[in-house]
Amino acid sequence: MRSAVRLCGVAVVAGGLAAALALLFIPLRLVAVSGGFGYCGPGLHSDTAIQVRLDPGIVNTGGRAGQQASAAQQAQLEQLCSNQADGRLIGAASTAAVALLLGLPLIVAGRRQDISPDSPAGPSSLSSSGTPGSTVW
Repeated sequence: MRSAVRLCGVAVVAGGLAAALALLFIPLRLVAVSGGFGYCGPGLHSDTAIQVRLDPGIVNTGGRAGQQASAAQQAQLEQLCSNQADGRLIGAASTAAVALLLGLPLIVAGRRQDISPDSPAGPSSLSSSGTPGSTVW
């Protein structure tokens, strides 16, 4: 029972952190802007939330080589991609926080049950008269 509680806690923490990492490294979706569409990354693909937050200028309107987007479209796309990246980062942080808040108490509870024994540790010492207490020889 004790190890099952701790194992559940470890599974919740590991699963939650894995989900949070997945959210960080999944490419952002295609973004619709006035007059077309765009990718939150260079070329015909989108980058991850971390990449877009580190370099908002990486976004590409239209996705075709040589196509120049207007400054207004580029600014709009950068804003939309940055907002999408912020939402993804907040979701990842929330997922990790919930996993830790749910999993760590289970791990600690399982550990406490392992530390507090069901019976006293070791044999009790008996006195020379046979009653519990200090052994005098």
